[in-house]
Amino acid sequence: MVSRMFTKQRLVISFIILLVVVSVIYFYLNYIQENYERSQVSNDRCFTELTSVKYQLNVVTEYKNRIDKLLTETEKKHKLDKERFRDIMESCVAMKQQSIICQSQFEDLQIECKKVKEGYDKVKQDNVDNIKKNV
Repeated sequence: MVSRMFTKQRLVISFIILLVVVSVIYFYLNYIQENYERSQVSNDRCFTELTSVKYQLNVVTEYKNRIDKLLTETEKKHKLDKERFRDIMESCVAMKQQSIICQSQFEDLQIECKKVKEGYDKVKQDNVDNIKKNV
């Protein structure tokens, strides 16, 4: 009978140990499953955020490319305007020099015209004086 009790006790102890081991394994597996599910949710969230950041990067890159293109066009236009302005300034300088030359020629012609008129007036006066003498 002692042997039976001893076997019964061993059986109960073995059952309790088995129950504890199975419980520990169950809780451990449950813990691992919850961690896996949390990791999966976190992974999904990261993937969603990564997709969003990728989309934003594409938008920013497209915007940057448009700005670069606009800047290049603006620089070309500015260069053409600068060249045109330089040509206009050179033309203005040339016109100013031409104007000065024309003004100088005009003054010379006025002086010459004045001399011719004085000569004409003198000849006219001489002719009038000669006519008066002859009359």
